[in-house]
Formats: sequence, structure tokens, C-alpha cells
Amino acid sequence: MANTNNDRRPTTLQQSSERWLEWLGQELAYRGSTPRSRLLVLWDVLEEWFATDEFHVSAVTAATAGPRRDPGDPVIAAHRQAMRQLLEDLANAAGVRDPAGLAVQLQVLVEGTIVGALVDREPRLARHARELTEIALDDGPG
Repeated sequence: MANTNNDRRPTTLQQSSERWLEWLGQELAYRGSTPRSRLLVLWDVLEEWFATDEFHVSAVTAATAGPRRDPGDPVIAAHRQAMRQLLEDLANAAGVRDPAGLAVQLQVLVEGTIVGALVDREPRLARHARELTEIALDDGPG
């Protein structure tokens, strides 16, 4: 059943998104000792996730990589905004020159690696995104 304005129960995708973002934030905090290292360990965490069976059946994966009947879906938009905010917060804490700009770039990389890992079944694609993140971070703080 669709989630309508009168039905405020969270959808499966919304619940999956919230759990996934919470898990990702916890992994980054646990594995990274500094904001910069958290931005880099993001790719290690994603690479490990890409190698799991859960990745291939995740509602987050499907929402990111699958065909969308409604590109304005508010749950997908909320997930993307929350992900972008997480990335922007990390970039801001790392002292990058343009945290919002870097967050948008990293989100493109995250979504692209999700699609690539799903289609190509190649978790190591995240390593290339990590290299690009290192280049962006080495551009120097504000």
C-alpha cells in the first residue's frame, strides 16, 4: 500500500534509509578518528557493503540504482538530502574550502559507485572513489 498524506506510517524504503544512514554514520565514527579519515573510510565501508548479499537486495540500493517511476518521490529525496547532509557535515568538520560543493561531488560518487557495484558486481569500484576523494581533500582546507 502506498504511503499517502493521510497515512504517516514509514514506508519500507524510509525505514531502510534511516537504518542504513544510522549504520553508515556509526561505521564512519567507529573507523575514522578524524573528519578527514571518516571521509576516506566511507569508501572502505561502502566497498565492504557492496560485497554483501544484503547490498544486492537493499531498498537503499534499489532506490539509488533502480528505475524510478516517480523521480520526485519524497522518501528518495529525503534519503538523498540526509546523505548529502552527512557528507557536508563531514566535509565541514574536515575544514574543506567548500563543504557543500564537496558533499554534492561525493554524493555523485557514492551513487555512481552503488550503481557500478550493482551492475558490474565489483565492490572495488569504491577504491577509485576513495582516490578521487583524496585528491579533493588534498586540494586543501579553506
